[in-house]
Amino acid sequence: MAVKWLLSALLCLPLLAQAQQAEQILQRKLATIKTFSASFEQQVYDAEHQVLQQGKGQLILKQPALFRFETTEPEPNLFIGDGTTLWFYNEVLEQLTLYDAAAEVNRTPFVLLTSTDPALWAQYQVSRQAEQYVISAKDADSAVKQLILSFSGDALASMQVVDINGQRSEFSFTTVQLNIELEQGLFKFEPPAGTDIDDQRQR
Repeated sequence: MAVKWLLSALLCLPLLAQAQQAEQILQRKLATIKTFSASFEQQVYDAEHQVLQQGKGQLILKQPALFRFETTEPEPNLFIGDGTTLWFYNEVLEQLTLYDAAAEVNRTPFVLLTSTDPALWAQYQVSRQAEQYVISAKDADSAVKQLILSFSGDALASMQVVDINGQRSEFSFTTVQLNIELEQGLFKFEPPAGTDIDDQRQR
């Protein structure tokens, strides 16, 4: 029995080393992206690969832990994170929901793109094929199961997000700008007068 266990452990060692190497390479690549700004086109598929929705918008990232995800089609929505608070604003409904960023980290794949936190990365396993990196959640109950990143040179060219239900969101990036100056105000949100606010941080 001990011999079988030892053989299994030895067989797993190369796979573990490959995963660690892929994670280190990805983290180094992401570390060179101090800021990122791009337009995107989005396709959302269900588990049977049927198109559910198409959209357009803009993604802005800044280290550490800052992101701004804004859709313009099919309807305007805004999702902002500053490392402490998450703001989700539905312009059509004039509703703003606030979340605690630390509590919702497993629902926010963008955080991985700007974080070097070992505790956060320890929750995922990374594999690599050429310039594509697959980040898989170790927790079976994680809302986001996989984050798949594809690069063209130093720039992020596309991203896929697979959720716990098998729904896949694919983002193709254009007009990419790397390491430009970005105002801090992009990562804060002041709701318009009359906005219905639901603060989930205290619950």
